[in-house]
Amino acid sequence: MSRLTVRGRVTLASLLVLALGLGVLTSVIDVLLTRQLDSSASSALHQRAEAERATVVHQHGRTELADAPHDEALDERAWVYVHGKAIARPPERRQVQRAADALAGAGRPTERTVGESVRLLAEPAYAPHNRRRLGTIVVGVSLQPYKDTEHAALIATLLLDAFVLVFGALVARRAVGKALRPVADMTAAAAEWTEHDLEKRFGLGPPRDELTALSATLDAMLARIASSLRHEQRFSAEMAHELRTPLSGVRAEAELALGDPTLSAGARAALEEVLRGTDRMEAVIETLLGVVRRGAALTPGAADARQAAATAVQAARTTAARAGVDVRLAGPDERLRAGADGDVVAQALQPLLDNAVRHARASVRVSVGRTGDAVAFVVEDDGGGLDGEDAARLFEPGVSTEGGAGLGLPLARRLARACGGDVVAVPESDGGRFELRLPAVA
Repeated sequence: MSRLTVRGRVTLASLLVLALGLGVLTSVIDVLLTRQLDSSASSALHQRAEAERATVVHQHGRTELADAPHDEALDERAWVYVHGKAIARPPERRQVQRAADALAGAGRPTERTVGESVRLLAEPAYAPHNRRRLGTIVVGVSLQPYKDTEHAALIATLLLDAFVLVFGALVARRAVGKALRPVADMTAAAAEWTEHDLEKRFGLGPPRDELTALSATLDAMLARIASSLRHEQRFSAEMAHELRTPLSGVRAEAELALGDPTLSAGARAALEEVLRGTDRMEAVIETLLGVVRRGAALTPGAADARQAAATAVQAARTTAARAGVDVRLAGPDERLRAGADGDVVAQALQPLLDNAVRHARASVRVSVGRTGDAVAFVVEDDGGGLDGEDAARLFEPGVSTEGGAGLGLPLARRLARACGGDVVAVPESDGGRFELRLPAVA
């Protein structure tokens, strides 16, 4: 049941109610038909008994049967008893004969069913003038035609029930689908607007029914999302300005210091590393601003997967060298293109590499390959590994196992999802493993 759609659940519930109603109706019809057929059988017996009684006469001191037209049909399953002895006995099974003999002394109309196929009726026969009892008439009727009628009616009713159920299922499914179509259209429109235009609204007015209530709720939700996005854009722009100002100062100071001809080789290398660091920080700021300006969805691009990974690995090697960690890039055997710009891929990989370098004992391995319709960048280290609980919490902003800010991994996941991909942590006991997955393009 849990896998059924709303349309399927409503249709199934309608069918169950319809089936229950048809079952009750069929049972009622069967009971009424059984009673009607039973009444018809009794009526037929009484008519036969009346006709047979008309042939019983008392003359010359004897009770006998008078001849009647078509008396062969009349005498079928008809017994006449005088003083307990049969003066007319049709050919019948022994069980029926014994039942008829047992009714010979009945003082009032009595019915008895023999087995399931014959019903008998015994009625006393009286003289028409002095009400003197002449004997007993026992007539019988076969119940098989009535049972056949009842069986045929039951089969016809069940077939009609099946037809009504099928027709009801089609009608219910169509009606429910038509009723839910506006909901599906509104859901698709809301999903489209959240991706491309948060300023659009349904605008169906105040809630009057379920659909207008849903539209009002979606409009309010879109308004809140748009407001949050505008707030985030303003905050990001302000933060970018605040970061760029000191960053420009650092870069200017480093460039000025590099102009000193008396600068030692070690100091010159350190200042050049500072300049490379400011370049990376500037790229991170521009990437984040690009995501915010586009409403958290980057314009799809394409980049050589190995080249983008090599850029990220090269940027991480200086930090890795100071930590005594060897960073290596492997694969792929084929040329793969990821569905994102090269700088976005490198910026998404950078937090994964920094995290791996911090936790590695001696080495970090980066591999690039294809997994289904995605390009997978796998970053592995030989550190202490991850358990399932840590892997789930690491992407929450502010969560860090090393006492850091805890923003790098959430940033990597945000960049990946903005390109239609994702970043996942794979729990392992013998080292950390993170995967950046991006759509593969031709």
